[in-house]
Amino acid sequence: MATISDLNVRLGLIYKDFDKSLTAVEKKLERSGRKFSQLGNDLALSVSLPMAALGASAIKQAGEIESLKLAMVSTFAGAGRSAQEATKEVEALRQAAMAPGLDFEQAVRGSVRLQNVGLSAEEARGTLVQLANAIAMTGGTAENLDGVTRQFAQIISKGRILQEDITILTENMPKISPLMEQAFGTANVEKLRKMGITGREFVNGITAAAAVLPRVEGGIKNALVNAAAEARNSLATLGETIVKAFDVTGKLETFAKTLQGVVQWFQGLSDAAKSTIIQAGLFAVVLGP
Repeated sequence: MATISDLNVRLGLIYKDFDKSLTAVEKKLERSGRKFSQLGNDLALSVSLPMAALGASAIKQAGEIESLKLAMVSTFAGAGRSAQEATKEVEALRQAAMAPGLDFEQAVRGSVRLQNVGLSAEEARGTLVQLANAIAMTGGTAENLDGVTRQFAQIISKGRILQEDITILTENMPKISPLMEQAFGTANVEKLRKMGITGREFVNGITAAAAVLPRVEGGIKNALVNAAAEARNSLATLGETIVKAFDVTGKLETFAKTLQGVVQWFQGLSDAAKSTIIQAGLFAVVLGP
């Protein structure tokens, strides 16, 4: 028959076993809590960091697209045309850029470049479309078109054609010699000068000759270019939304003014005060947090 003493001993052992089990459970729960907390932090970082990077990329792309649009608006204003017309022209170039050999951003830059040497927006767009097709026929890209429009702008600006111009054009558009033959009956620069062909006449003649070339069909390469352009445009739209929602432009301007004020304040200090501040900063960096 168990005595009270035996019962107390047994109860004590049971309590100790229960206490140990409870302590083990508490530790497991604590470890699980830390794991869940870390998991939550990891999930937050895995979402917030890519979102932050996406936001930064979107704002950057929005700035690049905005600069192109502003350049077009400024160019149109110089020609006595409205901002609404400039916006329509940007959209027309976006549609034209779906064709092989032409990319939206290069199209806008090329249009602005050609307008600044005397072509109308419509003439510039027509030239870009025909040159892009001629370039695409030999496997060229929008980067090649960019080089051609840059050279054409220089030819118009100079008012004459040099052999070095043709050399650069040939590198970017191998069909330039056949087009010169078709437009002027010769690919010889010296003969063109003797014929009195001006830079503007040269560009118009090459454009007209390129217009009768067969059209290049878009393939996988062109689809990839268009997809990339659409992705950049979508990213820019997202960036514009972020800028408006969070007044990014205003905050950046405020930051710039604040930074300028700090610099001016620091410049107004004595050499001794500047030295003290710099030494304190270096000391803090060395010690760390």
